[in-house]
Amino acid sequence: MSSKSACRGVIRCPALLVSFAALSAGLAGAEEDNGAEKERREDPVTVYATTNPIPVFDYPGQVSVISRDDIETFAPSAPSDMLRDVPGVDFAGGPRRTGEAPSIRGLSGENILILLDGARQSFISAHDGRFFLDPELVGTAEVVRGPASALYGSGAVGGVLAFETVDAEDLLRDGESWGARVRGGYQSVNEESFATLTGFGRQGGLDALASFGLRHSGDITLGSGAELPSDDEIGTGLIKLGYEISDALSAELSWQRFANSAVEPNNGQGTLGTGDDLLDRDVEKDIETETWRAGLNFDPASDLIESQLTVYRSDSGVDELDPTTSRLTVREIETRGLSLRNAARFDLAGASMTLTLGGDWYEDEQTGTDSTSTDGERAGVPDGRSEFMGVFVQLEGELDRPLGLPGRLILIPAARYDEFESEASLDADASRDDEISPRFAASYAPRDWLRIFGSYSEGFRAPSINELYLDGVHFPVPHPTLFDPQAGEFVFVNNNFVPNPNLEPETSATVEFGFGLDFDDLLTDGDRFQGKLSYYESEVEDLIDLRVNFGFDPTCFAPPAFFPCSAGTTDSANVDNAELEGVEAEFAYDAERFYARANFGSIEGTNTATGADVGALTPDRWAFDLGIRLPERDARLGARIQLAGDFERRGLDENGALTVVESRDGYSVLDLYASWQPGMAEGLRLDLGVDNVFEEDYERVFEGVSEPGRNFRIAASWQFGG
Repeated sequence: MSSKSACRGVIRCPALLVSFAALSAGLAGAEEDNGAEKERREDPVTVYATTNPIPVFDYPGQVSVISRDDIETFAPSAPSDMLRDVPGVDFAGGPRRTGEAPSIRGLSGENILILLDGARQSFISAHDGRFFLDPELVGTAEVVRGPASALYGSGAVGGVLAFETVDAEDLLRDGESWGARVRGGYQSVNEESFATLTGFGRQGGLDALASFGLRHSGDITLGSGAELPSDDEIGTGLIKLGYEISDALSAELSWQRFANSAVEPNNGQGTLGTGDDLLDRDVEKDIETETWRAGLNFDPASDLIESQLTVYRSDSGVDELDPTTSRLTVREIETRGLSLRNAARFDLAGASMTLTLGGDWYEDEQTGTDSTSTDGERAGVPDGRSEFMGVFVQLEGELDRPLGLPGRLILIPAARYDEFESEASLDADASRDDEISPRFAASYAPRDWLRIFGSYSEGFRAPSINELYLDGVHFPVPHPTLFDPQAGEFVFVNNNFVPNPNLEPETSATVEFGFGLDFDDLLTDGDRFQGKLSYYESEVEDLIDLRVNFGFDPTCFAPPAFFPCSAGTTDSANVDNAELEGVEAEFAYDAERFYARANFGSIEGTNTATGADVGALTPDRWAFDLGIRLPERDARLGARIQLAGDFERRGLDENGALTVVESRDGYSVLDLYASWQPGMAEGLRLDLGVDNVFEEDYERVFEGVSEPGRNFRIAASWQFGG
C-alpha cells in the first residue's frame, strides 16, 4: 500500500477513530461508575516535550521514551538501532554508523535538533553522519515529534532527539552507596565486540560516575550476501559529578568523548563499487566528539522558583586521510552555548499553572581544510560562524471540570523569539534575521480512559553556513568522451558547489490532532492497555533543499578539445511551498506475564507547485514487539516484527513531467530476543538475540542499499556494590 493511498484513507479516519473511542466506553463505564480507585502501572514521563516532567499519555502530541532496560535488552550498536521502531523516525545513509542521518516526519538535516544532556550537537555533514554516540552511555532517549521551535528555536522543525547519559542514580540499587559494572557483547553480522567498565557511587551530597568503553567492528554482511567495507575502532568515555551544595542548590559537571578510527570510503553513505579505483578508494577517518557540560539547579522552598542553568561546549571533527595520495581533509565544528529556565507553579482561578520562562544562546563555528588545495580550504566546508539567541515563555494549565464539563483539560500556549546571524570567510556580508515561533496545544480527558488532543505549532530554521556558502567540488565523474590510454582511465570532470547567500529561513505551520486510550484490568487483573494515534499536516514555506543539477556541458562532446567541460552544479535552494502529512500510532499492552507493543507511521510530502515528492519519505511501516515474562525462570522471551509497504518516489523528468524516480519493494523482518537475570547469581544479566532471522534482503533507505543480514548477538553484564 502506498503512503498516498493510506493518507487519503486516514484523512477520513479521525471521525471513525473518535467513534471507536466512544464505543469503547462500554469497556470501562461500569468501572468508572462505581468510582473504584485502581493501582496503575507506572507511566513513562517526558521532560523535553515541555521542559517540565509530564506523563507521555497526558502530553498533547506525540513523544516516545526509550528506557535503559530497552537499550540493554536489544544491545544496540548505534543510535539508529535504539530508535528503529519509533514511528515517523528514520535513518538514511545506509548501514554504516558514520553515514547515518536521522529524519523525523520527513524532515532531516538541520531540521532535527539533537541534544546530549541538554547540549546541542551541531555537526552536519553531507555524507559522514549527523552525530556520534555509543548507546552504552545512554540512560534514556526521548523523541519529540513535530515542531518544537517554540521552546528550542531553529533546528527543531521536525522534532527533537534528546539523549540523557547514564548516571549513578540509574545504576545504584536499594541500600547501596557504591557499585561497579562490567558489560560486554558480540554480534556476528559485522563481527563487532564491545566492552564497558563503569564505576559509580554516592556519599553525602556527592555522586559520581565514570565509564569507559571499547568497540571494534569489521565489514558488514548484507542481506544480499555482499560485504560492505567498514572497519571501526571506537573508544568512549564518560565522567559525571554531582554535588548538593545545600538543600536548595546543586551543581553538576560532565565530560564525554567518542572517538572512532574508521577505514571506509570517503562517502560514508557509499555502498556500491563504481569499478573505478579513484572513486572506490578507502580513506582513514578519525572521528571525534567531545562535550563538556556544567549545570546549576536552584530549587528553594518556593513554588515560584525552580531554576536551571546549563553551560556547554561540544567539539566534533572528522579527519580523512587518503593513504595513496597523502591528502588530508578536515571538517570541525565547535559549539558553545548556555541555557537558563525557571518554572513557577501556582494556582489561578481553580487551575494548576506552571509558567516557564527561559532563554538560550549558542554559537557554531566551522573550519574546513584540505592539504591539497591551493588555499588550504576544503571544498563544500566553508569557514564560518553562526550565532543564535532566543527567549521563550510557556504556560501549562490544568483544569478540573472545565466549564462544568467532566474530566480534566490541559492547555499549553507557548511562544519564542529568536535572532540569528551567519557569516563566512567567502562573503563579507553576514546573513541575519529574526523569527517568532508560537504554539498552542490542548488535551481533554472527559474520562480517565480517553484523552483527545490537538495542537497548532509554527517552526523555523535558519540556513546553515554550508547551505549559504557552499563552494568547490561536489564530486568528480568520468568525462563522457575522453579516455586517457596512458593512465588507463577516464579523464575526470567535476560537479561544482555554488553558494547561495540569499537563502530564506525555512518556516512551517503544523496542525495535529488525535486521541489516546488508557484501560486498566482489560483482560486480566492488573493489566493495562494504553495508546495514542494522531494525524498531522505541515505546510512548509521556503523549504531548503540541496539541488543537484547534473548534466554535461555541450562542449564536452565537441571535438577536437572536448573542453571546457563540467558535470553541472549543486546548490541549496528554497522550495516555495511543500506539504507534509502523516499518521502516527503507538499502542502498548502490559500484563503480568505478557506484553505487546504496536507502532505505525505513514509520511507523505509534496511540492505543491510541481506535485513532486519532497522530504525524507518512508513507506508505511508497522512495528510489533511481543513478549512473555517467565518470573519463575528469571527470564523474558520476545519477538519483534517490522512490516513495510512498497515505496515509490515521484520526481520530474527532463521534460518536467512527473515520473517514478525511485522504488523499493516492501519487506517483513523478524527478530527474536531473550533476557535472563538469574536469581542465583545476583547482579548478572544475559541478553541474547537473532536479528533478521530469515535473512530478508531489503532496502530501507534508497535503491542499492541492502540492510544487514542475519545477526546473532549476545551481551552480558555483572554488577556488584555495597
